[in-house]
Amino acid sequence: MKTTAVRRVSDPVPLGGDTTGTTWDRSEPVEIDQFLWTTPEDRPGTKVRALYDENALYLHYEVADRHSYATTTTLNGSVWEDSCVEFFASLRSGVCEGYVNFEINCIGTYHLGYGPDRVNRTVVEPKTAEAIRVQTSIDGPTKRPQTDDNEWWVAAELPFDALSELSGIEVSPSPGTRWRGNFYRLRSRPEPLYAAWNPVDAPEPDFHRPSGFGELRFR
Repeated sequence: MKTTAVRRVSDPVPLGGDTTGTTWDRSEPVEIDQFLWTTPEDRPGTKVRALYDENALYLHYEVADRHSYATTTTLNGSVWEDSCVEFFASLRSGVCEGYVNFEINCIGTYHLGYGPDRVNRTVVEPKTAEAIRVQTSIDGPTKRPQTDDNEWWVAAELPFDALSELSGIEVSPSPGTRWRGNFYRLRSRPEPLYAAWNPVDAPEPDFHRPSGFGELRFR
C-alpha cells in the first residue's frame, strides 16, 4: 500500500497552472502510474499534489494528454466518459464505512458523491456545490481533440464544510489524521485508459474499490 503526506499550510493556495514558487512547493507530488485493465501504447504521465488548511482540501493535477476530450457540462454528470481525473477517499481516520468520489473532466465539470459502494451513493446538492472552486487550463464549454493537444491541468478547493454536509459526518483533518484514498485518471477515447496511484485489484474496470486505496497522512 502506497502512502503520501498531505501537509497543512497557512498561506493561500492558488488554483493556477504554475505551482513553482507557490504554496504548492510544500506538497508531496505523486504519480498516477499504475495502468490497469488495458494495455495502451501511450502511457501519459499524471502528477497530483494535495494540501490542506483549516477550511479545505486542495488538489492539483498536471495531465499529459495528446487527445483531450470533454462534452459533459452538468454537475454530477458522466464526467468519467471524458478526459478525467479523480480523487476517492474515506473522510475519517481508521474507518472506511463510506468514501467520497470527486471526479473532474478537463473543462472543470465535476461529479461529487459519497457512499459505501458504487451503487449506494449520494451526490452533492447544487447549493452545497457553490462553495467548491475548480479552475482548469481548458476553456469550455466543451473540448474536442486538436492536433496541438499536449497537456492540461485542473485545480480544486474542496471545503470541509461541503464534504461534511454531503457525507453527514464531521470532516476536519488535523496533523496525525490518516485517510484511505486513491488518485485516478481515465478516458474513453481514442482508446480506453485507466490509471491509478495505488494499484487496484479487480477483474474489470472499477475504481470503487476501497481495498485498493492507499493512505493519505495529514501532517
